[in-house]
Amino acid sequence: MSAEQDSVFVRNFALVIAALLAITVLLIVIANALFGDENPERQALAEERAEANLAPPFAVRLTGDPAPAIASAEEPADGGVMEVRSGEQVTQAVCIACHQGNFLNAPGVGDVDGWNERIGKGWETLVDNVVNGYGNMPAQGGAATEEEIRAAIEWMIETETGLTIPET
Repeated sequence: MSAEQDSVFVRNFALVIAALLAITVLLIVIANALFGDENPERQALAEERAEANLAPPFAVRLTGDPAPAIASAEEPADGGVMEVRSGEQVTQAVCIACHQGNFLNAPGVGDVDGWNERIGKGWETLVDNVVNGYGNMPAQGGAATEEEIRAAIEWMIETETGLTIPET
């Protein structure tokens, strides 16, 4: 290719890009003229959706505080406070993803051998490991209260395996 052919190509390419840009601007102006009316209902809906998207899905709470009503899809029974979930409910909602199929060496629900080597640490250590995380297990303190975590541990180990966890 010669320098003249190169300059013709660059000029034609620039003209095509400019034409496409002009068509885009023209289409935006036409769309705004036809559909850009200020509908207050539509504006209110857009603001409501934006606020919902920016709101946190749950609030951080201190151990022992009741869960806020926003964390539940169900209506709270009294004064915006939820009831404490059972061990089985917490396990199914929070723990089952890893404790169902021995994921990353997590002992499964009802796995006597897997839990037998862990129960010797006692209640305090087990609950602390769940709340703060330990090894491959992420911290679960934000997903459940300490009472719910203790109930989940009790259900997974004592109820489903028959083992007894010693108090520490």
